[in-house]
Formats: sequence, structure tokens, C-alpha cells
Amino acid sequence: MTRYCLIIITVIGLISHANAQRSLDSMSRRPIRSLIYAPGDADSTYILRYRLQNDIRLIYGAQGTNLSYGSTNENNEIINSSLYNNVNDLMGFGLTYKFIDFDLTYSLKNVQLLEEDRQNLSQFRVAYSYTMRRLAVRGYFLDSKGVIVEGTKDKFESDADVHQMKIGAQVTYFFNFRRYSYRAANFQNELQSKSAGSFLIRVEPFYRSLGMETPMVPPDLDVAAVYGQQEGLKYVKTPGVLVMPGYGYNWAISGGKFFISPIVFFGSGLAVNIYRADDGKHTFLNREWGGSLAINMGYNGARMYATLRGLYEAGYFRLNPSYFTTNELKITLTVGVRFDHLESFIPSSLF
Repeated sequence: MTRYCLIIITVIGLISHANAQRSLDSMSRRPIRSLIYAPGDADSTYILRYRLQNDIRLIYGAQGTNLSYGSTNENNEIINSSLYNNVNDLMGFGLTYKFIDFDLTYSLKNVQLLEEDRQNLSQFRVAYSYTMRRLAVRGYFLDSKGVIVEGTKDKFESDADVHQMKIGAQVTYFFNFRRYSYRAANFQNELQSKSAGSFLIRVEPFYRSLGMETPMVPPDLDVAAVYGQQEGLKYVKTPGVLVMPGYGYNWAISGGKFFISPIVFFGSGLAVNIYRADDGKHTFLNREWGGSLAINMGYNGARMYATLRGLYEAGYFRLNPSYFTTNELKITLTVGVRFDHLESFIPSSLF
């Protein structure tokens, strides 16, 4: 663990040092305003771009994930005495270089920020983003092992051997793109110099897989009267798509040097659930619901930035009569250092 930290910190230091040396005679004697410029595709009274367009960043935080399984035949609500059964601290890094923009995070062992006694979750997540003026595309892959599933009203708790994998893409369109910067809100590679907001629309195609090595529900509770055709559920594989309207707002403080950027999405879509239970394989088409609330705040400077991010995501999908609900709370701190292009042969844009 320490080795990875040292490697990332060393890389950041080398790039920062090299960039500082290159810019010593020119940039250091110029005011910070010389490090930003007006973009040609946006209102420059609201949005400015950094001349140092690339950055490398370090990510650290914690998250709690709850995966609950119930049935409409029970006619009760999900009430969990311990909300987050799957808890892990996470660390990662990201790089933005011309059209390359990715983040990688993974779970840490034997480190605990959230006060929970279960640390079985092993998680790996990688995401690639490409952000244009009107549109952002983010592809992601998530793999979680050692997931604990909880029943309604704490009736049962599965072994920590559920495997969850999800792959998908989020395509987000911003309506007020000339005044609202999605880049400044999420990635801090632009400056929102004057407060503005925008309605958003997101389309998210995805594929999700849930697999259980041992029975998720205890045998005395796993009966057809409660779970119907899902009695003895072994796995669920789900391709689907969500459509989620949303809204984002950037509060620019001190000309955008400090910022608060909340973003909310909520919507539904269709999913095809392919699952195997005791009586064989089944396919069920259903509506799925999802939503998220993110709040980013921090410092957005011309040479470096620091962002504290809180993210809450929730979802619901039904197999009839059984159903799953998910919710995740993540808190991360990201520190990034900007640098200039290191070469000229890699293109700056895909288009």
C-alpha cells in the first residue's frame, strides 16, 4: 500500500517539477489570469479554460454499499438496523492528458474510516470520460467480490460471497452549455467564473451480473410462498438502459477559485433480467429505477485543485415477486496537479 502511494506521489512531483522548470522564466512572473483564456464555444463571462489542460490526481476516500433483497409477497418495508453492510476504504489515481481521461480506484484492506466491523468487500473500478461542450460520455467497469446481501427488516444476511459486476456508459447532455460548465463541476479542468446552472439529461445503457456461490436466503426462509419463481436464486444477469433527467448548478466563489457544485439525477428505464433458480432459467422484462445526488466542493486553481466529493446513488429492480434495492454512499478527496503537453504527436481531441 505504501509503495503505491509513494509511486503516485513521486509521479505527481516529477510532472509538477518538470512543468515548473519549463515555465519558470515565462509563467511564474505572469499573473494567474494569464494561465486561463476564453473558450470560443462558450460565454467567457461564465466559463474560462486553463492553459495547463492536463492533470494527474490522487484519490482517497471511503464508501458504504447496501444491497437488499426482498419480496412483495411479504408486504413490508425494507428497514435495516445496519445500513451499510459492505464497507471499504478506497484509493486510486486519475490522469487527464489531451483526449485521455480516466480514473482507477480499488479497495483497501485493514484500513477503516467508516465505523463498521465488516471489511470483506474487494472492489475494483475503472472509468474513462470524454467531455465536450454539450455532451459528456463516461464508460465504466465495476467489479465487487465479497458482497453481503441483507433481507428485509434484517431477516437474514448472506455470506460474503456474492459477486457483482457492472459495465456501462453514461451519456449526459447539458442544455445551458454556453454558461454551465460540466467540466468545472465534475473534473475541475475548466473555471466556472460566474455561477450558473443547467438542466441535464442522461442515458445509461448497462449490463449487470449478480452471482451467488452459496444460497443467499436461508433454506427455512427461501420458500415459493415468499419468492415465487425466484426460490433458490443462483444468479441474475441484466442488460438494460436508464433515462434520467437531472439538474446541476455551479456556485462560483471568489471568481470560481472556490466552488460548490451539486448535481442530481433521477429516472427509470427497462431491463431484461435473466436469472436461474431451483426450477430453472427465466427471463423477465421489468422497469428499473435509479438516481444519484453528488455534491462537489473545493478549490479550483490554475496549477492545482482539491475536491471533496460526496455521492449518493440508489436503485431498484424487480423480478416479481422478489426485488433488489441498492444504495451507495461515497466520500472522496481528490488532489490534482496541472501540467502542459509533453509532446505534440498525440492529438488533443478525438474529433
